Amino acid sequence: MTQPPMNDDAPDYLSEIAEISKLVDSGKELVAQGNAIDLSNLEAVIGDLCRRMAEVPPANPQEVTSAIEKVVGDLTQLGDALRHQSEPKH
Repeated sequence: MTQPPMNDDAPDYLSEIAEISKLVDSGKELVAQGNAIDLSNLEAVIGDLCRRMAEVPPANPQEVTSAIEKVVGDLTQLGDALRHQSEPKH
């Protein structure tokens, strides 16, 4: 499979991923405090970012990959916190 050409004019995906990371971190804090959170637009934001990265690959793919891996880990932690929050209290 042929990779799309690299583009030095690619958007600053790292700043977008950092914003997503902030949203996820904020969600983890809210859940830890017992609050409900609305993640309904997060899927669309992440989907749009992935689509655009496929069309215009990042100029710094290794950095972007590391940032995405961190967000995935944070989302996993958030999912665990949400599951714990929804468990019945005995």
